Parts: sequence; C-alpha cells; structure tokens
Amino acid sequence: MFMSGQPVLLTISVSHYCEKARWALDRAGIAYDERRYLPAVHRAMIRRHGALTTPVLIGDEVGTLRESADIVEYADARGGRIVCDDPEARGLADAYDDRLGPATRLWIYHALLGRPSLTTGAITAGVSDWQKTLWRFGHRPIAFAVTKVLKIDDATAVEAERTFRAIFADVDERLADGRPYLAGDAFSIADLTFAALAAPLIGPAEYAVPLPLVEDLPPRTADVVREHRETPAGRHALKMFATERGRVAATA
Repeated sequence: MFMSGQPVLLTISVSHYCEKARWALDRAGIAYDERRYLPAVHRAMIRRHGALTTPVLIGDEVGTLRESADIVEYADARGGRIVCDDPEARGLADAYDDRLGPATRLWIYHALLGRPSLTTGAITAGVSDWQKTLWRFGHRPIAFAVTKVLKIDDATAVEAERTFRAIFADVDERLADGRPYLAGDAFSIADLTFAALAAPLIGPAEYAVPLPLVEDLPPRTADVVREHRETPAGRHALKMFATERGRVAATA
C-alpha cells in the first residue's frame, strides 16, 4: 500500500503511454508520486490494482485509473488545458491509442531491445536500485519475456512500420492546410496522444527519460527516425513537445 497524500502514478519508465499520462498531469500542475518499473517486472507490481498494463493512477480522490486516456481526462478536468470533449479530437486520439502506440512500441523494441548499451538509460531511469541490478544481470530474460508477450519478430516489425507510416501520412495530409493543431483551434487530446505515441520515431528532447541519440542508433533505425522527424507529422509532434509539454518529470 502506498502511503502518500497525493496520487501515485505507476509506470514503465520508457513507455510512451506513460509519457502521455505524465504530460497530462504535469500540464495540469497535479502533484503526484511516480513509481517506475522495468518492462515485464511491472506486471507483478501492478496486478494488485487490477491491471496488467501501465500507466495506472491511484489516489483517494481519483480512485484507480488504468488507461492513459482516462488519466488525460482526469488531468484536463483539473485545469490541464487539454480539449478532450471534441468528438473529432477524441476519435483521432482513440485511433492513435489503438494503432500508433502499439506499432511504434513494437518497432522500436524490435530494433533496440537486444542492445542494452542503447536502452539501459531509458529503461532504468528512475527505477529502484534492485531493479537496476536486475536489469544489469537479467536484461536478456526480460527482453525475451517482452518479445514473447508483444509477439515481436521480423514479420510483426514490418507490419508495425507499415502501420505507423500510414498514420504519419494521414497526419501529413491533415496538416497540409496549415492548421496549428490536429483538431479544432486548440491543443487537444489528439495532439498530445499523437506526439507522445510518436516519440519513439522522433526522439523529443523533452521526453521524461533520456532516449538514445539518433547518431547512436543502428544505421537503418537512425534513417527511419531521421526521416520521420522531417515529415510534417514529425515536426508537429516535436513542436507539441517543445511548446506544450510543460514540466519534465525528474529522472533521477
């Protein structure tokens, strides 16, 4: 049981869905305690809260929220300045949750999960000392477990890339008329969700954990990241991080 007077956010450090939740809470100025876990290890830690995935937000006022979209709406209702009630924005956000997030996660894990020299900083940022030790000596079985659960292989990585390329092309087309936001005339859950879930492809500096530098990535992975950073969709996501992200959570 967590002994805290403020809500507790349970996360996987590197997860872009968790970054989505952090972004919303930070933007709303909601103080929270964050408990960060390694991938795979997180399941044992959050199962008691009726969840298998992160983020999970727990508190006396909030109860238990087990979906990033619900955490965004909670934050918005408390001053987060995020449009969540526009049907178009919500529809786009739901689509990005369902398709973009899984695709970028699977693709980047396929490319980097077996390269601890590149992933350790992001995966272990802010986790407890015992988890850092576990990762140091057990990153291979952890990577194996993640690969099996998410069904990561060469074929699914190809399909994931096809999916996120199609979504980026749709966003490029949406932005072609010069609009500053994806839906309506204000920052919305669509912009937040797209930017957060596109993060593995664009490497924003404002991300709450240290992502690998583009120049350190394997050549083919680096080429895809550079390509997507330069698309209208990628530039929009980077702009949203730069102008709308707000306070960056501590990673110590």
